[in-house]
Amino acid sequence: MKLQTAQSNELCPREEIVAYIDGEVEPRREFELEMHFAVCASCSEELNAQKKLLCALDSVLLTEREVELPADFTKIVVAKAESNVSGLRRPQERRNALFICAAMFLPLLIWFGAETEAVLATFRNFGEQIFAVGGLVFHLIYDLAVGFAVISRSLSSQFVFNSIASVVFLLIIFIFSLITVSRLVIRFNRA
Repeated sequence: MKLQTAQSNELCPREEIVAYIDGEVEPRREFELEMHFAVCASCSEELNAQKKLLCALDSVLLTEREVELPADFTKIVVAKAESNVSGLRRPQERRNALFICAAMFLPLLIWFGAETEAVLATFRNFGEQIFAVGGLVFHLIYDLAVGFAVISRSLSSQFVFNSIASVVFLLIIFIFSLITVSRLVIRFNRA
């Protein structure tokens, strides 16, 4: 019998005890665990200790009454949270963050050693892509503005500039073009 318990201690399924208590074990495995608990004294003691812990937690949670929060609890939390992040509102924060990032980047370059050139080439390619996208957005806005100017110039020759209708019409076209450009930029950023 001692030989059997010594062998079972090496193969004890201690990780599965909680799953067994929660009923998350397959029926076949549950039967195997019950057979093991009948033979292994240390596992059955662990099982009983886990059950006692759960019973104690249940009794504490049932007898514990709810904690009442003050009426202005959220205002207090928000005020303390805002006062704790006041250091983030300093003008030097961006410069400090850039300095910290650069200081962290330099050891990486040293760590890469011979591969530094390939890493820098990757960053250069990434920068080129960013500039290409920025150029695309700039040219899009520029072309839309030129198109708006051409359309408004051709339409203004049709209308008299002193009339209110022409001014309202031009304002409507200008607002519509701004909305269109902003939607295009938002869609482009999402993609």
